[in-house]
Amino acid sequence: MKKYIYNILILLFLLICQLSMAVIFPSLRLIPDFILIYIVVRAIIFGAKDAMIYGAFGGLFQDVFLTSFIGLFTPVKTAVAFLAALLSGRFFPENLLIPPLGVFMATVVHELLYLLLKENYLFAANYLVLIKEIILPLAALNALITFFAYLVYFLWGGWGISGQT
Repeated sequence: MKKYIYNILILLFLLICQLSMAVIFPSLRLIPDFILIYIVVRAIIFGAKDAMIYGAFGGLFQDVFLTSFIGLFTPVKTAVAFLAALLSGRFFPENLLIPPLGVFMATVVHELLYLLLKENYLFAANYLVLIKEIILPLAALNALITFFAYLVYFLWGGWGISGQT
């Protein structure tokens, strides 16, 4: 039980950081999705069940605080966590490129699913422009952040991310 509360508090902290980025740096075009990064890294390290639980919580938190339409981020984050968990157990933990590549692909899938589920973008959006100008740069930014975060996680010996050693 303590592990779940610890990780939910981490999700809330990451949401606050994500929301603060827009306030502190109002001219930023791209704001990294810290919750998505955390969920994908958990999916890769710990598997689908763990990541889907926190994906649902992280999506619910984003639905409550970011959108007026409850239920958009929750299924998207949960589905992305499941897809990212397919990488779990298929590589050596020392491989520092798999988590950033997983986050890159997960960001692209996440943003495309979000656009498809958001009904006012369904027919009005130019998807090629969105992919080129927003989705791919955001995926690269998330992957870069993931590389450094996973490097720190790996150098610390994996302590702290699960709430236990």
